[in-house]
Amino acid sequence: MNLFREADIEAVRASLASSKYATGTSTHGFYHYPARFSPEIARAVIETFSAPNDWILDPFMGGGTTVVEGLALGRRMIGIDINALGHFVAEVRTTPLSDSDKRAIRVWATRSVDSLLKDTAWVQRLELANLPKSVDTFVSGALAFAEELRFPRRLSFARCALLRLGQWALDCRDFVAPRLARLAEKLPELIEEMFYGLDDFVGSCRAAGVPANKITSRRLLRHRSSVGIEKDAAFLATDASPRLVFTSPPYAGVHVLYHRWQYRGRKETAAPYRIANVLDGAGGSFYTAGSRTPTGLKNYFATITNVFGSVRATMDRRGIVVQLVGFARASEQLPMYLDAMTQAGFVEAAGIPDGGLHRRVPNRKWYAKLKGAVDASSEVLLIHRPQG
Repeated sequence: MNLFREADIEAVRASLASSKYATGTSTHGFYHYPARFSPEIARAVIETFSAPNDWILDPFMGGGTTVVEGLALGRRMIGIDINALGHFVAEVRTTPLSDSDKRAIRVWATRSVDSLLKDTAWVQRLELANLPKSVDTFVSGALAFAEELRFPRRLSFARCALLRLGQWALDCRDFVAPRLARLAEKLPELIEEMFYGLDDFVGSCRAAGVPANKITSRRLLRHRSSVGIEKDAAFLATDASPRLVFTSPPYAGVHVLYHRWQYRGRKETAAPYRIANVLDGAGGSFYTAGSRTPTGLKNYFATITNVFGSVRATMDRRGIVVQLVGFARASEQLPMYLDAMTQAGFVEAAGIPDGGLHRRVPNRKWYAKLKGAVDASSEVLLIHRPQG
């Protein structure tokens, strides 16, 4: 028997055509997290397969696209990620600010800009590898002033604004980094854009019946592996049994830099972690669940089995898992992925095409795009339910 109406599947299929990774509103533009997916896809899946006040779980949260959309639609959200940077960004994206918070942040930005334009001799630079001097000096100086902000939510927002500024200035750019004066001009602009997006997010939550002072109580964000989440004390305290799991795991054999920025000549810098004041003690394969070697791929599929084994132990037995995933070699790796899900205790849901719904990904900022329409530039949406 089919679990879904054809209209439901068509709504999700239509969202897969979206090429928007960050809309002009809400908080998706706070930070362009690598390999993010369209908010329109998240919204379509959440609206189609859940109801207001349902718990939704994203075991590979990344920067929190699913969490933002779920909260804005009146759902309760659990997001988990091993990347401290993703966890940091997801928290800032979903933490409302008061008018006094905004005033304090504007004062911080003004003081930082005025001081740095007058003199930079006092600045103790981060001096991270491959960070241009102008960016290093400006960000380091602004961070020194940010420490005077009274509340953690203000400081975190300021750090996120500097992340956005640094990413605008550096990540995957081939041109020379902007001068100090241009950075000083851009920071207040970005802050106002972020305030506008945050107001839009809070407004969407309010329209869904959730006031601003209740938003953070309706989300649980965890910096950890999703393996073993069924034993996590914070998760158990929610008494949640998600009816929907929606996520986008790392893609098998696809190279994505979740933990570095890139600058001219693909030079890498760990600056985002220092700016956010979170730890980065792992290499790239840690964040992608395995290297691109045969051993790495074996580890990847073992991780998928272990994560979704824990997911199965936490979710409602009548629930479903929807995931958007890609592969370096789809013909070989998609069957292996489906087998990993079977080992975790899931079966493909009836009512969708065999092997899921496929989409070509526009504007993918991976090395794959240099090669054209390779497997790594496409994705498949899979829908599973627990066995039994």
